[in-house]
Amino acid sequence: MKVKIFSTTLALCGLLSAACVNEVEEVFDTPASERLEQRMLECQSLLTSPQYGWMIEYYPDANQSYGGSTYAAKFDPNGDVTVTGQVAQEVSGDVSKTITSHYSINASSSVVLTFDTYNDYIHYWSDPDPYSSNVYDGDFEFAYVSGTPEQMVFRGIKTGNRIVFTALDTDIVSCMQQIVAIQNEVVDNLYLGYKWSDGSSSDIDLYDDDNYNLLTYYPNGTEEGTYETIPYSFTMDGISFYEAKTIDGITVRNFQWKDNTFVAMDAVDDAGTPAEVSLAGYHSENFLHYDAFIGNYSLSYNGGTLPVELKQKERYSSYTLSGLGDYDLTVGYSKADASLSLQSQYIGTYGSNYVWCCVWDASSGYLSWTTSYGFKITHNGDPDNLVLTFADNGNWGSYVTNSLIYYLFDAPSGGSSLGALDRFAYIETMTKQ
Repeated sequence: MKVKIFSTTLALCGLLSAACVNEVEEVFDTPASERLEQRMLECQSLLTSPQYGWMIEYYPDANQSYGGSTYAAKFDPNGDVTVTGQVAQEVSGDVSKTITSHYSINASSSVVLTFDTYNDYIHYWSDPDPYSSNVYDGDFEFAYVSGTPEQMVFRGIKTGNRIVFTALDTDIVSCMQQIVAIQNEVVDNLYLGYKWSDGSSSDIDLYDDDNYNLLTYYPNGTEEGTYETIPYSFTMDGISFYEAKTIDGITVRNFQWKDNTFVAMDAVDDAGTPAEVSLAGYHSENFLHYDAFIGNYSLSYNGGTLPVELKQKERYSSYTLSGLGDYDLTVGYSKADASLSLQSQYIGTYGSNYVWCCVWDASSGYLSWTTSYGFKITHNGDPDNLVLTFADNGNWGSYVTNSLIYYLFDAPSGGSSLGALDRFAYIETMTKQ
């Protein structure tokens, strides 16, 4: 009985297989290998056809956790590709510095564009070196999805992310210079986030990430509960979301930067009717721009006053404080509440020893080199008569940071203590001169 059933099943499968083969032959007039070859030629032809090349909206990481990074690339038929991008600012310091490497178009189960020789820009997000500081799980191989002379769509082999190529009407360097100019103008505003305004009764807050091109949206209207992230990339017009986003019944993907506001270019309502949406940047109530704090001050402490200076260190995030003894200190900046911070930190050497700026509770005599302990520095809100006030940041438990002490150690990480080098007791204020 079992043999009969098995034989019958095989016969049935044979009939079904034959039917399936006939069906495939009716749908496709050419063999799979020829169709794949045609797709390869199509991809190659489109990729090399624009006179100026392509703008590329690229997203590393399968969850788009770092937002988008924009490139511009010119592909030549000989297999050379010349690239620049936003990462050029970090890698080479200038988007006008292009890098030429090699690409290929191959096929296995699909047509794949591969950047097959190392390119410092393209491989910035996909560098697999575990000792590198930039391991972001990005792609350098892209499966071809669809294309026209104006736009090509790929998907990252590793991440599955959608990667859009848009044909340029200007050279790749000019493209990136325009994009970076918009980016710099946006970033320089130091917005905490953006107000989504679509003409309804109330605006919706979208919070901007300090490090990556990501907006955070809380559907319940508060900074609690579930939230959604909106990855975006900078374009020659403004920004583009990774995918179209629907908020308050309106769907949009592309925005133009205009008069310090992002204005929707393709917004539609639920019925598909064109709609208006804008994203206007906002600050905290007591906001002061990073640049407002740069300058000369008089620092008041228990020993009198000292002339000190705040200078730019890492723009928008930190300063160098000089004049407090023989060592420079790093002071942090927070755009969220325009406060500064000064914590314990390693500051240099003295002979064969190592110097730490330690927080010090001068009332109890205790000190610490724990780097989360220190001062929160607030301002009086008057940029023309700026006064900064020092207070303990609350991280030191029962002790209070009210002073700083430069302390010697036998190792750069702390080690055995060897005594004090300099003291600044009961620091109170810094008044801008």
